[in-house]
Amino acid sequence: MLKDYALKLLKKSLEIDVGFGDITSSILPKVNVEAVIVAKEECLLCGINFIEEFFNSYGIKTKKLANDGDLVNGEILILNGDAETILTLERTALNFLSHLSGVATYTYRIIKIAKEVNKKVKIACTRKTLPLLSPLQKYAVYIAGGDTHRFRLDDCILIKDNHIDIMGIKEAIRKAKKNASFTKKIEVEVRNLEELKLALEEKPDIIMLDNFSTDMVGKALKIINEFKEKNKFKPIIEVSGGINEKNIKEYAKYDVDVISIGALTHSAKSIDMSLKIKRK
Repeated sequence: MLKDYALKLLKKSLEIDVGFGDITSSILPKVNVEAVIVAKEECLLCGINFIEEFFNSYGIKTKKLANDGDLVNGEILILNGDAETILTLERTALNFLSHLSGVATYTYRIIKIAKEVNKKVKIACTRKTLPLLSPLQKYAVYIAGGDTHRFRLDDCILIKDNHIDIMGIKEAIRKAKKNASFTKKIEVEVRNLEELKLALEEKPDIIMLDNFSTDMVGKALKIINEFKEKNKFKPIIEVSGGINEKNIKEYAKYDVDVISIGALTHSAKSIDMSLKIKRK
């Protein structure tokens, strides 16, 4: 299903890119060529199956040299077929592959750093994704070993600052518990220690410490552990907000369950890739 969705997006992107026709590649003679897609820097590959299907759907034969989740640096896909078709598809394919591999690579790097100090912590993305690309960006996070968090608004109840400012934290949690199915977890985002204490009293499934400094995380965990001792209850603890590869160790050293990072999808650098015709 995800491959079908990716192919649909690729074809729509190609339609926009081509317009009324590739007037440059149309000057080429009708000839078959062999070409290769190359990763010009080390990366965690993501999206190669989608790109293979994309080229195949236009009559181009392919041979994969690597799979999603492989660390690569060099040739990753061989193409055989009509020269004009290959060059017309080139940029759409490379943009897509470079972006998804960039998300996967950045996620892989962040996880590697975090695991140096906390083997158990999960690294998750957020819903800060590009329109229509969200399922594929989250797939890239998954390929790298990250957690996808919510895919959509109906996955989980996440009570955020604006919900709290409208109806208050206790009422929001109580209303969510009353209206939600037992299959849906309830998460609440807290901005300070007072909101944390109020949230704990209502026993949500997950509490997110949002934009807490590392010192504040330490204080929050003390409150949470004291509450656990008295009430035999501890929610899943997520920290989020302003966390990146420079400071993640400082957050990961704490006994938290999840660190969510919007930058995994909204700020990952695309991987440098190119398509080269092989000279005979």
